[in-house]
Amino acid sequence: MSDFFQKQMRSSAVIASVMSEEAEKYAPLPLGSIRVGEPVSFDLYLKMKAKESAAPQMVRCCAPGDIFQQEWYGKLKTLNIQWLYFILTDVDQVFAYLQGHLEGLLEDENHSAVEKAERVCDLTEVWVMRFFTAEKSRTGDQITLALSLVDDLMKSVKQVNFNSLMLLEIRKQNFSIYTHSVSCCLLGLAFANYLGWKPDKARKFGLGAMIHDIGYARLPRELLEKKKEMLNEDDINKIKRHPIEGFRMLQNTAHIPWEALQMVLRHHENGDGSGYPEGLKLSAIHPWARIMRIIDNYEELTAERPGHPPISPKEALWTMRQHWEGNQLYDHHYLLAFISFLAGRAPGAAKGA
Repeated sequence: MSDFFQKQMRSSAVIASVMSEEAEKYAPLPLGSIRVGEPVSFDLYLKMKAKESAAPQMVRCCAPGDIFQQEWYGKLKTLNIQWLYFILTDVDQVFAYLQGHLEGLLEDENHSAVEKAERVCDLTEVWVMRFFTAEKSRTGDQITLALSLVDDLMKSVKQVNFNSLMLLEIRKQNFSIYTHSVSCCLLGLAFANYLGWKPDKARKFGLGAMIHDIGYARLPRELLEKKKEMLNEDDINKIKRHPIEGFRMLQNTAHIPWEALQMVLRHHENGDGSGYPEGLKLSAIHPWARIMRIIDNYEELTAERPGHPPISPKEALWTMRQHWEGNQLYDHHYLLAFISFLAGRAPGAAKGA
């Protein structure tokens, strides 16, 4: 395997940019999550382009049982390669591999708080991927597991003393519905911590943020990959069904709090009644769903997405404030608190809900 790996590195150009969710068969995995000097338990791939070929290909660099060598890691780091890939059907093996690594890493003082937070995010993203795409994974036991991941994320939030810059450092730059879900969970937990919420309340909110977009799993991939300007009326109507679809997918799943289901169902409702799926006015929207509306919109504006370059946190908050002043889309109470949170100001009186 070592000879094969070296041959591929010599004959091909390794592509540094991440292959995002449009690759139906593969999912990205950060290089930093691979244990050097230990065997991998699933096939690992590199995104490469042969010198005589115009199209990139996925080339297997490690098979199950192969030891990932320090030499390979060093070479990829030198080339600024941050991502490897796995086949989506191996998601269970990948989760078990990352979970086994995380248990020791969190207790290791040689790793920084930021690195630990990144690895917790890696594991959480794989959990989200599995929960969204495999119906058999939508069980009460998996929700219990998700809540333990939320606890680990909250520990990371407190250890790193999160501010907007640190959140941006930890967030992935390969936008997918899975990375969006993890980013919203992180933001939600950091905001709940800022508001002084009790741990049990914050973890339930974090779970709701993590699963709020599961309804997108019912939509065709080609629809999700369309740029906004290319969507027709039928496309838009289908997209607007994702909160209802998500609620239906989860309403009978054990251990999901009612408040979290409200976040799934109503995170696209607007204060002026212009939202969907029900067109509710602010007073009829659960407070957690109102907060989720703010976090979801902010994360969408500031994330790196195909065809939609991100805007800065300052620009995003200015845009959102204009939306409130013009149409009162958001809960003003929580919007101002969220702005203060990202600005690093001391918490005010916004500790309700």
